[in-house]
Amino acid sequence: MSVDDVMASATPVTGKGSAVQAVLTFIQDGLRNGSLPSSAQLPTEGEIAAAVGVSRTPVREAIKALEAVGVVEIRRGIGTFMRPQAAGALGQLLVFQSHLRATTPAELMETRLMVERTAAELAARNRTEADLARLQEVNATLRRKSADPAAPLDDLLAADLAFHHTVYDICGNHLVASLGRFVTTEASPWIRESLRRGGGERAARNHDLVIGMIEARNQNGAREAVSDRAVADGLKDFQLTLDTSTTVAPPVAPPVATLGEDQATRPGRRPPRTRQRLPLT
Repeated sequence: MSVDDVMASATPVTGKGSAVQAVLTFIQDGLRNGSLPSSAQLPTEGEIAAAVGVSRTPVREAIKALEAVGVVEIRRGIGTFMRPQAAGALGQLLVFQSHLRATTPAELMETRLMVERTAAELAARNRTEADLARLQEVNATLRRKSADPAAPLDDLLAADLAFHHTVYDICGNHLVASLGRFVTTEASPWIRESLRRGGGERAARNHDLVIGMIEARNQNGAREAVSDRAVADGLKDFQLTLDTSTTVAPPVAPPVATLGEDQATRPGRRPPRTRQRLPLT
């Protein structure tokens, strides 16, 4: 089947569902209808984005996740190809995402804390000088946007997530990075609400702590920088969201995939485990 046939089968995004999920559904549909059989080459990022009705960013995030779980193979300079047994691997990935959407907010935040701590520890061990420069650059971008009173909240969210994406990128473990991106896609409404309440400068200061530990190659310190000061700052906002919201979550942010801002728990200070359903992001 030709690329044109693959593109014609796509259904554009029309609601507020996750843009990454829409891309995954596009790939899954291609497997089911035979337009993307084993070893077939995927359309380009731009072609998929146009067909699904999303930007290139969620396409890129979805492809990274699919590569991590063995659905696709990225051949540098050539393209992205389906792997053998791709259908089974993609099915497992979608089942995992459905579990994320059925969990409670407290469970989601605990899972995010676990992944964040691991990623920060690995980044402290594996980072290069170039990696460190990238972290400092993306955090400087967040700080600049935070200093602009007219900066849209969604721009702050994107800048905040860019920092955490970079931590994932440099941690050296594709599976950890993929897991974190999915978890924080679901957590993005709370991340956005935390930024609305506390502002981007507070987030940037928390990031400074993480950068310092990663620069010093202090693995334990990097874990604590994520799970102590940064998490404590976000916990109050997360709890306020649960206590004051008449719905399950704050207003849903535009879908973004990646490590959110500072909203897990400290030992002995857990949010109540109310059986509330998460919104589809």
